[in-house]
Amino acid sequence: MSTSTIPADAVRVDLGPHRNNAAFLAPGVEPADGFDGFGRAYPASELGGAADALGLPGDLGHGVADNVACEGQVLVLGEPVLLRGLDVVGAGSGGTVSETLLLEPGPDGGGPAARARVELSDFLSRRPVFDDTCFAHSSFLYDVGGRPESGAEPRLWRCAVRFPQPLTCGRITLPVNPDLHVVGVWLLPAPAGPEAATNR
Repeated sequence: MSTSTIPADAVRVDLGPHRNNAAFLAPGVEPADGFDGFGRAYPASELGGAADALGLPGDLGHGVADNVACEGQVLVLGEPVLLRGLDVVGAGSGGTVSETLLLEPGPDGGGPAARARVELSDFLSRRPVFDDTCFAHSSFLYDVGGRPESGAEPRLWRCAVRFPQPLTCGRITLPVNPDLHVVGVWLLPAPAGPEAATNR
């Protein structure tokens, strides 16, 4: 298991209310949806400390929803945040994914929305297809019957999006593409003052 670095000042978004898919599996548990809808799953035991970093549920791998299969969910922030970027951890299923997130300035919408392009490799890709980096890596896969398969090594990927200028975000609308599995989202606050335009 390896974890790429999330910036120290990043703030994790609570995905709990929006999770709708179980892609991780514990030993001896009946397979659920998995990453592909047929039960192929990432071993929960191989996530290690990444599970805490992602804020995943304590009963991870026992059929509880642990990620967001994107269907246009709206992530409403507690209050608008001035951002310099965001980080997204997840993976594609059935191939790579390249989708747009809409960042609106207010929690109720309104005003022009900024667009953030998120590109993530497939969960079974052995190397990144885009500029994403490996966030977590398992040594085996659970197949459709819940059996360990050593020939495949699922991965979670991290996409880092940086904005040329800071922008205000009150809510994030995910795309409609259930092949995009989002496991974690972090906001990168922009500093106040003159350094905001140059800090990345």
